[in-house]
Amino acid sequence: MRILLTSDWHLGKNIFQKKLLSEQALFFENSFFPLLKEVRPDFLIVAGDILDKPLPDQETLFFYEDLLRRLSDLKITSLLILGNHDSRRTSLHKHFIELAGIHLIDDLKFFSKPFIWKDKSGKHLNLYILPYLPLYELLEKALSQGFFYSSEEITFTTLFEALLSQIEIKRPAFLVSHFAVDKAISCGEEISIRGYTSDYVFSEKLFSCFDALLLGHLHRPQVLEERFFYPGAPLPYSFENYSDQRGLFFLEWDGRSLSSEFICLKPPYELRIIKGLFEKLLQMEKTNAYIKVILEDKLPIFDAHQKLKEHFPNLLHLEYEEEEILLEGQTIHEELRSSELDERVLFCEFYNYVEKKEMDERLWEVFNKYLEDFYKNERKEGRLCQ
Repeated sequence: MRILLTSDWHLGKNIFQKKLLSEQALFFENSFFPLLKEVRPDFLIVAGDILDKPLPDQETLFFYEDLLRRLSDLKITSLLILGNHDSRRTSLHKHFIELAGIHLIDDLKFFSKPFIWKDKSGKHLNLYILPYLPLYELLEKALSQGFFYSSEEITFTTLFEALLSQIEIKRPAFLVSHFAVDKAISCGEEISIRGYTSDYVFSEKLFSCFDALLLGHLHRPQVLEERFFYPGAPLPYSFENYSDQRGLFFLEWDGRSLSSEFICLKPPYELRIIKGLFEKLLQMEKTNAYIKVILEDKLPIFDAHQKLKEHFPNLLHLEYEEEEILLEGQTIHEELRSSELDERVLFCEFYNYVEKKEMDERLWEVFNKYLEDFYKNERKEGRLCQ
């Protein structure tokens, strides 16, 4: 029984206002779907965070719709669950999509009774599927589907304990869900929204009744205790964690044991952090990678972002190594504004600061002409004494 496990697509993701939808399209076109056609798994599991925002824009929804269409064309049974970034828009029209063999799961239908998969040889697998839902929505769904909960204290842990105590575990039992366990490693890309806090990090012991757990939410691929499988995000979404491996898990269940292989997939874009002095950075080789620059200069550089963008066209973010630089820049401008220097000296100081050189005679002539014209107009309007 062959399973491809992926998660955390985050369709429509932005990094510093750069929308990655076209890069995500390249990934699915050149890496994901060719692999899917080559491996031909019995089923595909997407363990949450399919979309990046609860209210995705129209372009992202159209792209998501196209991915579902392509999955249906391949006729590969697919299980997609909600993550903490998703909303009901992710599972819109789920009953119609299910006709194409794609199950968008946003309730406890396959938790109270498992999704049973049987292959041609007669091997079977019981998949208990628990999508992410906010706490009180999860409680409401549980009560509406026949679960009982009597405790006055309502937390994810107490609710999960109650749910697990009321289901009949049939072997082999795999859990598909979207949460973190306390021994797993987060990488900083995961964002806590819609109630997803440390309350949604659980002890591994809570899930000892399952033979394996196929999970989303953590962006770094990892395996814990040979039972907890996190494929991670297939694309990098932060500069700090670009070097992490990216890909998905290929799992095989032979009826008694589970084997796993992590398949690395190369992202269609590169994220790089470049650090150094402004002048040194301008001497570096140009690159098409998406860039985050950290300037080591002790004083703020005028129009640094625009000048660096001419050298690095995909510059997404600029910051100074010392946060105090911004305050220094503000102080400089305040001092210039509050000084009692006359206009000529003030302009000369400003020009030296911006251009790092002295004004020549031609510039002085132009400046003096405009300054005299300004004074004449002010006197005509009565705003200056004669």
